[in-house]
Amino acid sequence: MGASISLDSKYRLILTTEVECISVNARDSSMSASGGANKKEAHKHRHNESDSEGSHSGSESSSSRSGSGSDSESESDGDKTYSVKLTPEIVSYIRSYIRKNQFLDEFDLITEIELDKYSHAPGTALVFNSDSIAFMTNNQTLEAVGEWEYIEPEKPASKSKSKNSRDRDRDRRRDDDDEHHEDSQYKTKDDELPVTEIENILTEKFNEYNKTREFVIHESKNSFLVMLIKSVEVVKV
Repeated sequence: MGASISLDSKYRLILTTEVECISVNARDSSMSASGGANKKEAHKHRHNESDSEGSHSGSESSSSRSGSGSDSESESDGDKTYSVKLTPEIVSYIRSYIRKNQFLDEFDLITEIELDKYSHAPGTALVFNSDSIAFMTNNQTLEAVGEWEYIEPEKPASKSKSKNSRDRDRDRRRDDDDEHHEDSQYKTKDDELPVTEIENILTEKFNEYNKTREFVIHESKNSFLVMLIKSVEVVKV
């Protein structure tokens, strides 16, 4: 068995990054605005309870194609996407961007994992409470330090309205038995949460943001720079 998440320890999330430049065809300067609209639309889909993988196939298809390789060119609009080397200026853009509330809010959202898909009770979640996020130039990674918190599902209030103490005791015992039976069907915080599984879940979630070029660190008239998160490593501090 591999390592499991400990709720009593500090962890470091190491996110490998890449920066892409998307050069917009000069003959259609409105594409920058269009790209922003596509991102906002995709953002809405991600926050919708009926979200599915197909929700990204419409207005975002050109963005997905443009990121398929270095110096690739979209068939429809002529945009060019290519990876860029880090310069002090680009590092400055990244460090400024990761301090913005917009990114911090999205980071909190991505690192909140709903566990009902993994045999835990509905409403259960694993949340990463980060203390700090920094960009490391030596290995081109974002590093966030914090702790994991296990969020228990809210329990419904008892609907019992007994008239005497004997009835209340009987109903309380029945509620306790029902609750114990229900809890026994699900995993709890005492069950293992494999680190590798958490890494895979987070990497997949960041990949959804990569598809829509969500993390725009700098924009100019005919191009914009995008930060991509390529993989996630979870390390105990």
